[in-house]
Amino acid sequence: MGYRELLALPRLSVISAEPDHELDRIARTIGAAAGVRVAGPAAFAALLDGLAGAATPDARIAPKTLDLLGHSTAAAAHLRLGDWGIDATSPAGRRWFGELAARAVLPRIGVRAVRLLACRTAATEAGRATICALAEILGIEVWGTSHLLHAGHYGPHGFLDAWQFMLVESRELRRPERAPPPAPDRAGPSCLDLAALPARALDPRPRSWPRWIATAKVAGQILRLIRRDAGAPMPGLSAPPSCELALPSATPHAYHIAEVLLDGAFLRFFPEPEAPGVAYPVDDASALNRLLRELAARGVSP
Repeated sequence: MGYRELLALPRLSVISAEPDHELDRIARTIGAAAGVRVAGPAAFAALLDGLAGAATPDARIAPKTLDLLGHSTAAAAHLRLGDWGIDATSPAGRRWFGELAARAVLPRIGVRAVRLLACRTAATEAGRATICALAEILGIEVWGTSHLLHAGHYGPHGFLDAWQFMLVESRELRRPERAPPPAPDRAGPSCLDLAALPARALDPRPRSWPRWIATAKVAGQILRLIRRDAGAPMPGLSAPPSCELALPSATPHAYHIAEVLLDGAFLRFFPEPEAPGVAYPVDDASALNRLLRELAARGVSP
């Protein structure tokens, strides 16, 4: 889609261009008519400059949100576009966005708000600081989220309005007396310690999804695919798991249970038996799915 067509959109989705199963799926869901993929700051700047150049007096420019979509860094929860982690509190980040603001690029192309759509961009002190710094530098509202995001939160026009409640705006973050920090950050992101998880004998009752027993070797391969320091609850997720994994424990004939969610985008573990569980992002869903196919071929399912 050309720059003039993008200017007429009420929402522009800029998606990180990196080899990633989940981001590819989101890009396919949104489609080329409403989404553009960029690999870093140079490509992002080129896109914005192209849009500004097309914003001539005869162009149709819709008021819009600029949605940045990608993964987040594990500790700080800064959104990544390609290999660029957006940290507006750093000197380089303040300079980059300061130059953007000085040239009034965003007002010229109709941007009225920016949304950082990656997992938990408003759930850490560093993430919230970046949201507030961006709002200050750009002079517009900036949003983040205190939850995990996945492809189910998007439709053909971008982020679905039904999930707006998951977003946190910079205006509220700048007023802590009116908006306490999101609950997930009070304890910080959950770190996965497999040995500390409950281990139990496998229940033979029928399930609506398959269960596969992993060997210690396969369990280690699976765990290396997970961002183990970025766990968080995933509210609003009603879709059943695609399968259940039983990972070996130190107790004979007892296993740690994990659920595979959203085609391998997340693994959910259960630190508390009656709690809803904690989901951890999977860095390579394709590799996880290959391991699952190998387990299915072996047919080890009680």
